[in-house]
Amino acid sequence: MSNEIQLKLGTFTLDDGTEFCVEDIQIDEKKNVVTHEIPKADGSIAEEAKRKEIRISVKGTIGGSDYDALRSLIDDLNAAVHAGIQKFTMDDDRYVMAQVDSFRKKWITFRTLAAFEMSLTAHYPFFLAETASVSDETPTSTVGYTVTNNGNAPARCKIEITPSAEMADACKIENQTNGRSFQYRGTVAASDTLEVDNFYGGDEFQVLNDGADDIENFEGDFITLDPGDNTIIFTGTASTAVKITHRDTWY
Repeated sequence: MSNEIQLKLGTFTLDDGTEFCVEDIQIDEKKNVVTHEIPKADGSIAEEAKRKEIRISVKGTIGGSDYDALRSLIDDLNAAVHAGIQKFTMDDDRYVMAQVDSFRKKWITFRTLAAFEMSLTAHYPFFLAETASVSDETPTSTVGYTVTNNGNAPARCKIEITPSAEMADACKIENQTNGRSFQYRGTVAASDTLEVDNFYGGDEFQVLNDGADDIENFEGDFITLDPGDNTIIFTGTASTAVKITHRDTWY
């Protein structure tokens, strides 16, 4: 567990203890609660709410030795603010992907001191481990094994399946812990890799057979890992390598 504070926007350090100092951080979360009225009755029926994007507000100060130094520091911060979607970190082992949607600066002592405020939107509202976790197994078909998500929220993952012999309509992965499963109906040649990516590497689902899109042969769920231990069951050709990559995930 980390105990190192590391306030960064991308590679830019927001609090270096000298020129940049963050004095306040606020994180706002919302859920989208959908309700349905009950005819001729009090109250309503509510669907299970899903998390919306999170908003992060950061306030701080910038100090320079003179006006030129202060202006240069503000220029550096401006460049970081306009760098698009990037990592925002508060410590050295977790991050959230976010982008700045508002930025304000005010000169307090015009030559040497300025204050700034910024607001960021994190479209995927979870903090992720900086270091990916990898389970690389050659499991026995239909026999469960454990993959652990050490966070407190469901984790997206990428699954790579590489058979030692041709595998035709004979590949299934199930997370017995949460009931999610999928089956691949296509053919994977010996030593080729079937990759099923549940947003792990970007902002889209992917099903790739030896690098070529083949989502039409995919049936079922994109697998996630619940917090804690997950029992994974592979059903398919013997001596098949199954690699599951995820980042521990936190609310």
